[in-house]
Amino acid sequence: MVYEGPKRIKIANEPSRAVGPEEVRVRTLYSGISHGTEMQVYRGQAPFFRRRKNPRTGLFEEGGEAAIWTYPIRSSEPGVWYMGYACVGEVVETGADANALRRGDLVYVNAPHQSEVVCAASAAIKLPEAVNPERAVLLTNLLTAFNSVLDSRIKLGDTVVVSGLGVMGQLILRLVKRSGAGQTIGVDVIPARLEAAKAGGADHVFNAAGEGDVALEVRGLTDNRGADLVLEASGSQRALQQAIRIAGYDTTVTTVGWYPGQCEALNLSEEYHHNRVALRSSHTGGTDPAIAGMWTQARKTQACLELLGELPLEALITHRVPYGEIADAYAQIDTRPDAVIQVVLTYD
Repeated sequence: MVYEGPKRIKIANEPSRAVGPEEVRVRTLYSGISHGTEMQVYRGQAPFFRRRKNPRTGLFEEGGEAAIWTYPIRSSEPGVWYMGYACVGEVVETGADANALRRGDLVYVNAPHQSEVVCAASAAIKLPEAVNPERAVLLTNLLTAFNSVLDSRIKLGDTVVVSGLGVMGQLILRLVKRSGAGQTIGVDVIPARLEAAKAGGADHVFNAAGEGDVALEVRGLTDNRGADLVLEASGSQRALQQAIRIAGYDTTVTTVGWYPGQCEALNLSEEYHHNRVALRSSHTGGTDPAIAGMWTQARKTQACLELLGELPLEALITHRVPYGEIADAYAQIDTRPDAVIQVVLTYD
């Protein structure tokens, strides 16, 4: 796969490389398109096109052309985590020292959208027999959702609102239901997503594009307290502002989306300040320090592999598109987000 420019994708053929002693070759069966991270890159909105993150200070800064993403970008280049990271396939070749895997094993790999992947055997996660391989494309997103729930420290009986019911919000909502929440509320502007949230166990859903005020609706369900926790997964600045209004006094809004551009219109002078609302960012790059020693990446991965076979996920994969039509798949996600939740690419 090649990004030629914003919203310009093509497929290119490249020769296969040899498998090293500790590597495996994986023939791709399915890969899932990220409707958040990948769309930011597809549209040319990711900050790395303009600035770089200094690895020493952790700050974004002007970095010179050599440090900034430039087109064309090929999925075969090293480190292109933003060109797909949800690949499920079959091991077709193993290196001499790749003893943990065998030919025929079904595995999950954090790899871009391409017909085959050569990777370290240690980077290929063997799927349990009980896990549907197509459903397994949700693993990385499920890990992100799982981490956001750990970061948010849900308490028994909490009223939890999930804002933004794309695939990430849908996964978060289903995990919240298993985490002791008293009532779970879903918020979005797309009716089909609200229906999927109800199918996933939401106690209440609200359309933020309707005439009512969602913050008032939530207070009506909580004796005017507001939500104990809001997980905001839409990547929308307007939804983030609404999440702050929904939150109760001395509570937390956990952001799980990647917000494009700058939040110039965010109002921090009213509910945010006077209701002492805390904002917390969550992503897979870290874990709540209070539990990081116990909740290792390996433990989280194992938990999510088990959850793939237990959670009600049937409604989430809405479209299956042949790999050769990848440009059309991206365009549909970009222009018709109301019609899709998770798009899966299929490979012959």
